[in-house]
Amino acid sequence: HLLSHQKSFKITPIFSVGLIELFTVFTNGYKPNEHIALLFNAICNSTGFDPEVITSMGDELTKKLEIITLNNLSEYIDSIDDDKSDDKYYSRINAIGLYKIMIEILDCDKIDKKELINEIIKFAEIIGYPKERVEKDISLYRSNIEKMNQALEIISQNIKSKSK
Repeated sequence: HLLSHQKSFKITPIFSVGLIELFTVFTNGYKPNEHIALLFNAICNSTGFDPEVITSMGDELTKKLEIITLNNLSEYIDSIDDDKSDDKYYSRINAIGLYKIMIEILDCDKIDKKELINEIIKFAEIIGYPKERVEKDISLYRSNIEKMNQALEIISQNIKSKSK
């Protein structure tokens, strides 16, 4: 909600990928499953975002990632980024979007975590995102994902043990 009121904030494909990824990760295990799309729409609408625009932008960029390589990613992002100003708005959601994009492009089975983070930060600087914040935000996001997965595992084990 706060983002939508920032003067220089614009919904971008990277932001859209980040918002979808964030929502997907943190609703993992949510029941009933058929409510997830309704929940996404409600959250977007309540914050002034059009869920169809977010989904469309995110899906379009995700589909493009199938043919984009690391070498032509910056050229592609530059072609879809209509905000060439220096006061480009950055949020943690942008870092998450960039993280998701880079994981899709880089073969993460063949690259270690430190190298992955270095590539993301290098690309973040090209886009104009603050290096230190991107690094911190991605680290925090990865840590939160790990904690959520651990919590889901504990909940699952508790449910199994109570049903016996």
